[in-house]
Amino acid sequence: MRQLLKLKPETIQRQNIELKAKLARAERLVAQLRAEASQLRAQIAEWQRAPVPPQIERRPRAVQRSRSTRQEPSVLASTTTQTTRQATFAQRQSRRHQVPEHRSPFVRLLLRKRLDVALLAIAGLTVAALFSLQHTRQRSVARVELPPSQPTPPTVVAPKPQTFAELVYNVPQPPQLVPSEALQAIVDGATALAASKGLPTEPLSITLIDLKTNQTAGYQNQTPRYPASVVKLFWLVACEAMLEQGLLQPDSELTSDLTAMIVHSDNDAASRIFDRITQTTSGATLSGTEYETWLKRRLQLNRFFQAASYNGLSISQKNYPIHSLQLEAPDGRELQMLDEQQQPIRSLTTTDQAARLMYELYAGKAVSTSRSQEMMTLLTRDLQPEKWKKQPNNPIAGFLGAALPADVRFASKVGMTSKARHEVAFVASPDGKISYILAVFGTDEAYSQNAEILPAISNTIFTQMTER
Repeated sequence: MRQLLKLKPETIQRQNIELKAKLARAERLVAQLRAEASQLRAQIAEWQRAPVPPQIERRPRAVQRSRSTRQEPSVLASTTTQTTRQATFAQRQSRRHQVPEHRSPFVRLLLRKRLDVALLAIAGLTVAALFSLQHTRQRSVARVELPPSQPTPPTVVAPKPQTFAELVYNVPQPPQLVPSEALQAIVDGATALAASKGLPTEPLSITLIDLKTNQTAGYQNQTPRYPASVVKLFWLVACEAMLEQGLLQPDSELTSDLTAMIVHSDNDAASRIFDRITQTTSGATLSGTEYETWLKRRLQLNRFFQAASYNGLSISQKNYPIHSLQLEAPDGRELQMLDEQQQPIRSLTTTDQAARLMYELYAGKAVSTSRSQEMMTLLTRDLQPEKWKKQPNNPIAGFLGAALPADVRFASKVGMTSKARHEVAFVASPDGKISYILAVFGTDEAYSQNAEILPAISNTIFTQMTER
């Protein structure tokens, strides 16, 4: 390839001219052969139309001589014999220079075969000439597009990750969303609503994405906050990515824990999922390389998303209480994860990051289309009051879905502690006219104790999105 690319433009131009000349000669030869083929066809047709003369019976010379002797005198016989021989010789010479009008069927077949061979030769010459010209033109284009100093790079196939440390979330960049003044007015109205109810707005964050227009707006939407159980949405995606790559093997216990973690927000199930993802366990304090290995595996969860532009995200701590481990709060090696202020490292996300992940699930981009659909199914909630009101600790009462019409398509993950009330949700009307993602974090005891604020924010945003 490099030798071909070293050809100079003038050399390629000269070769093009030579090939064009060869092509012209080939075309003339084709025309000549076609003319000859036409003549051969005409001759064959004429031979086929002409009648075949009867064969002249030839008798033995001795018999002919004897009859001539009996019928004519000897002088006449001698003259007749000589005349006959001369005529026979003349006829033989004439046949040599005449067109063979009465050939046998076998000879005619041979002539037809000769015609077929000639036509095949014509086709072969034409194709060869055209191929040579096209090949030279391709070399000329290659010369323009790829100079010798820049050879075509080989196709690089990314190796399949062998461990979770090598695995990276498959959506490398956030979606291209356009800020909207109209949406910003809606978000500002929701913030004012919280303030009007006497709630502090400093611990409040809101992100709104209109899925119909890919527009967005927010309030303190890039401020990292403790996400409570909303973090389990991130653990779900990480687990599904490992299953997709064969780094985890599915089993009934894993399936059951994933359902309990997302549908019921069960901390014990989430703890088991967390341990399987990170290949770590909770327990007594560790030291030396053993602790360093444990901590590195824990922090791989952060790196999995941070490598995909989830900047500043931290999701490497479990949620408490964990009844199966008899843990009401971080203890042992969990407490070794301290920062410079000697405070436990806590999970931190923004409403933008939570809304982005829900957006990628809705769009079928998270891990794969099929796994995104499976995860959205786990997140889907039935808003029929006669159903969700019968569930203890349901994720509807006191949250965004409580104020929405019962026939709205709704998928969400809530988070709540004694000092937080959060939710990220996908909302779509039955007629498909409105479709949006809303994330609301209220990281304060005032929001935790107020069961009316998230439904009120949800209602005002849904109403204004419908009226747009």
